[in-house]
Amino acid sequence: MIGTNQGAQTLYSTLTFRSLLDALARPGKINQLERPLFWGESPSYVSSVTKQDTPINLYALGAFLTLLDRETPFAMGANGQWLTRTDAAVRWTMLRSGSSVVRADQASFALFCAGGHSELFAQLSAGTLLEPELSATAFYCVEQLSSAEHTSETHVERVTLELRGPGIQDASTVNVSGLHMSDIDAILLARQSYPLGIDVYLVDTAGFCIGLPRTTKMRLLSETR
Repeated sequence: MIGTNQGAQTLYSTLTFRSLLDALARPGKINQLERPLFWGESPSYVSSVTKQDTPINLYALGAFLTLLDRETPFAMGANGQWLTRTDAAVRWTMLRSGSSVVRADQASFALFCAGGHSELFAQLSAGTLLEPELSATAFYCVEQLSSAEHTSETHVERVTLELRGPGIQDASTVNVSGLHMSDIDAILLARQSYPLGIDVYLVDTAGFCIGLPRTTKMRLLSETR
């Protein structure tokens, strides 16, 4: 992006916020997010799978930061547990957003560094009948998103979801790699008592993003391993 660092951040935030709104208004539509290069390298966490430092998806983290401020606390999950304010990724996020990390049930936004966090997801607030708008919004870093017309290679582990509901004409189909079945079950469970529920964004390593608002009905069509 062209211009000063501050100007680049302002333009990035404006474009990203519009993309996030569009993703929720049109579930299943794959939006392309910009990479926030002005933030340099992404913070990392030690993966329990590879036992190595793993950078957090900067596309997802940038979109996450776009929604944070001093009035919107957050939580961040990795390796099946919540990160604390002493973790580098949390400190990085607080420094750049002015936000603070809180308990999961108090968080306005949550970011999961990978799939497989259904138990943590269940701890987020789904709102109340009097104030459903107090529910959390969750970001999942996934490996790959593609539409039915652009199916990824057969050797890639993925789930294919059918989406129906407001903002979708008839039905939409999306392939997701890097999201566990337990995550899908947790998302569905949280929205069984509409208007309660948790809005979800999926962001892959190429910056593709889809929104899954609580009004969207999801059905598993297939699972490839």
